Amino acid sequence: MQPDRHIVTAKVANIKQETASTKSFDLIPCEGKIDFLPGQWIDLFVSLHGREQVAGYSITSTPCNTQFISLAVKNTGDDKVTQYIHQSMMEGDTVSFSTGGSCVYVPEQGNAILIAGGIGLTPLVSIFRYIGEATNHRATIMHSVSSREELLFTRELKDLCLQNPHQLSYSYTISGASTHSTEGFSGRVNADMLNQLEASTFDIAFVCGPDGFVASLSTQLQKTGFNTGQIKSETWW
Repeated sequence: MQPDRHIVTAKVANIKQETASTKSFDLIPCEGKIDFLPGQWIDLFVSLHGREQVAGYSITSTPCNTQFISLAVKNTGDDKVTQYIHQSMMEGDTVSFSTGGSCVYVPEQGNAILIAGGIGLTPLVSIFRYIGEATNHRATIMHSVSSREELLFTRELKDLCLQNPHQLSYSYTISGASTHSTEGFSGRVNADMLNQLEASTFDIAFVCGPDGFVASLSTQLQKTGFNTGQIKSETWW
């Protein structure tokens, strides 16, 4: 069952430039706690020049902490809320949000392989963190980016794996690279990479990214033995 959707007023905190194009920040509710499931997103409402604007972003934190939520937003497109986040948002600003989304993880789903294209990593980070914090299940996350500069949360993900080596693992691939690096993969995610990640040993797969990425990965996962009911996906653009 999903939490009731209602509007929460919050303050912006802990703004950080994660990459050249992506900022992360926290939203701390002005009162009460936040109820959500790992993998959900929010509609973020911002008042700009006397008019309310809205845009959707995935939550990167986990329900294990209900005192705040964390977001990571890439500077893509020209929607007014994203431009506010990257050009003028300041710590202490007041915004509001509501939660939504049904592509979520619950412990009954078991061990999970999480495959992200670009900024599609954000909801999968929430699931990955949650599995490590609140379950005994295994999770592996594969992040595909066009260039090394677009890798996000790399240090934190590696640290989580070091803390839980028998439970969590992390890999990435640079789709624009033509040669194999000393760390990570090169090229687009394919069936061979999934076999190296032992994808067939997981109970469920989550895929998030552009439409073409999600369609391709769903096909690749089925080649490794997944059926369509075991593949959960989220697409935004």
